[in-house]
Amino acid sequence: MTPIRAVVFDLDGTLIDSVPDIAAALNLCLTAEGRTPLAEDGVAKLVGGGARELVARALGDATLDADVDRVHADFLARYDAEPVARTRLYPGARELLIELRDAGLPIAICTNKPQHLTDLILARLDLAAFFSVIWGATPGHPLKPDAACLRTVCTELGTTPSETVMVGDSHTDIDAARAAGCPSILVAHGYEQRPLASLGANIVVAGLAEAGLEIARWRGEEQSRLRQPA
Repeated sequence: MTPIRAVVFDLDGTLIDSVPDIAAALNLCLTAEGRTPLAEDGVAKLVGGGARELVARALGDATLDADVDRVHADFLARYDAEPVARTRLYPGARELLIELRDAGLPIAICTNKPQHLTDLILARLDLAAFFSVIWGATPGHPLKPDAACLRTVCTELGTTPSETVMVGDSHTDIDAARAAGCPSILVAHGYEQRPLASLGANIVVAGLAEAGLEIARWRGEEQSRLRQPA
């Protein structure tokens, strides 16, 4: 495998557990529509395709596009108002970002979360400074699993896909990585509902500490800062 020169992270389900805040905002919308609120584990099953797709899935296939658009706008307003009240970093997230930064690796975010919410949440959690590139959902731009997302991020990082590892928690992340030609690491603590071994990631790990050890291995044993302790 080509040595790793950069790392791209998904956000929700990978670096942060955001479902509690997403569920709170979504359930306010559903209640306003006369719908039954969803449990957090039910909301977790809907995450991954972007905010509008989340709302569409929650409302059901028979919902008119105009109604999805209206509730989507309501969801964004409610989520904007309180995006990190309950959101937490997964164990080892900040430590891994610090180690990667100190080792000199460029780091990026590639998420289907709206760009303005991505920027707001990263700022509120004091994470924004770690990332050289932050790719969020913007009108007219592709979303994962479209390979164009990761290929554009690699170009902006100054790396090739083969030397840029994608770290994510879902089939959307792994499909995007495979389409772009990036190696991939799948963390098991996220929101994916399918059997993890079936998704085609290069490596499946329990969490971010283990992901860091795999990145170190791919970088080569001469990179001592991230080497697994003896």
